[in-house]
Amino acid sequence: MMNVWHHDCQEPLALISDKVFKCEECWDVSNAFAYECCGCERKTCLRCVSALTPGARTCLKHEHPLFFYRGHEGKCNACGQPTCGVLRCKDCNFELHIDCFSLPITARHKCDEHLLSLTDHDDNSYSKSHHCDICEESRDPNSWFYHCATCDTSAHVDCVLGKYSFLKLGSIYEETGHPHPLTIVKKKYYYPDCDKCSKPCEDVALECSKSQCKYIVHWNCVTPRSLQF
Repeated sequence: MMNVWHHDCQEPLALISDKVFKCEECWDVSNAFAYECCGCERKTCLRCVSALTPGARTCLKHEHPLFFYRGHEGKCNACGQPTCGVLRCKDCNFELHIDCFSLPITARHKCDEHLLSLTDHDDNSYSKSHHCDICEESRDPNSWFYHCATCDTSAHVDCVLGKYSFLKLGSIYEETGHPHPLTIVKKKYYYPDCDKCSKPCEDVALECSKSQCKYIVHWNCVTPRSLQF
């Protein structure tokens, strides 16, 4: 149990795990560790609770400490998008969204055999090099991206992490419309048709945990609207 100053309800929060939720701060859908309010039952992921705890925060991409300002409006140095509530440096104009501040320093993706490193600038001035090796679209050289120095692979943050980066594959999701527990899966080699919409399950899906039952559905076909992407 803990109390956090940034939660409006001001009731204590309890640590939970393995419950699918949408974080009230960063809006990521996750089933990792979180804190749930004992009053309103809203949930905040562990990353955001840590980032918003009073005091200075350190960032590997910046030499000065960062402090949280809830009402500050500016521009995030990582993604370039407008901000309203950021971790901000008192000594310069450097500021980050909470979810950009919490980005993993290294990440793995099938586009490269090596770990990709979070990079905050592109030294290559050749404009044609500013593309994403996953989606093959253009990439802003001033925005953070993931890079492999060995293979010279570069990719958008969202392309590397994906929409479901905080859902644990293989974990159980209790869906009341089906008699058996469902497992969170992501098919790689074949894509069975969804039992709800009949379209191939090419992304994260929910599959019956009973081997004799072939039930499988898209995540967005059965989950509450509050948990959809």
